[in-house]
Amino acid sequence: MQKIVFFDLDGTVLDTLPDLAKSANYALNELGYPTQNAETVRMAIGHGIRNLLKELMHCTDEEELEKCREIFKDYYDAHKADTTKPFDGILEMLQELKNDGYKLVLISNKYDGATKDLAKRFFGDIFDAVYGSRDDIPAKPNRDLFDLACKEHGFLQDGIIYVGDSEVDCDFARNCGMILISVNWGFRTRDQLVEAGAEIIVSSPKDLYDTIIQLN
Repeated sequence: MQKIVFFDLDGTVLDTLPDLAKSANYALNELGYPTQNAETVRMAIGHGIRNLLKELMHCTDEEELEKCREIFKDYYDAHKADTTKPFDGILEMLQELKNDGYKLVLISNKYDGATKDLAKRFFGDIFDAVYGSRDDIPAKPNRDLFDLACKEHGFLQDGIIYVGDSEVDCDFARNCGMILISVNWGFRTRDQLVEAGAEIIVSSPKDLYDTIIQLN
């Protein structure tokens, strides 16, 4: 095992749901689409902003989707940290791993600019690398961002732990050959994680830290 841990962002280290829901509903309202409750938004999160809006809009018109995405991004860029915060105990857990000599990498399907800004705002320099969604690289669960991170930082691709909260993260870990730890405080329930194939599920940052240490 390498002392390297990759983390998802939304629902794993940051509670972003209220700001995502508010921004999505602002964009929907601007274009005359019905607004959605937070639970509906929660279940649509995971595949990136474009797919989130597509599911909420029930729309396949690419021009309309792009218009909605631009409205969303303009609003979210201004409001992405209104209520967003790290889950309780996450910052301390990350710092403990850092003190133990682990390399920490953040990898998200949120667009790259917002991912990097939120990571810096809430975690400073605790992550050794941060990767968000980019137009030139397929999003998770495709493994391209994983391959890029390993290449840029000289990581071997075996023996890396990945921490996430959704079925997308389960698929991503499998596609990359990473050891998955799923957290049940995010955007999916324990039953949904089990159905997606999660075998290690933790319920607190302390449990997460202890599990990572045990795996190494």
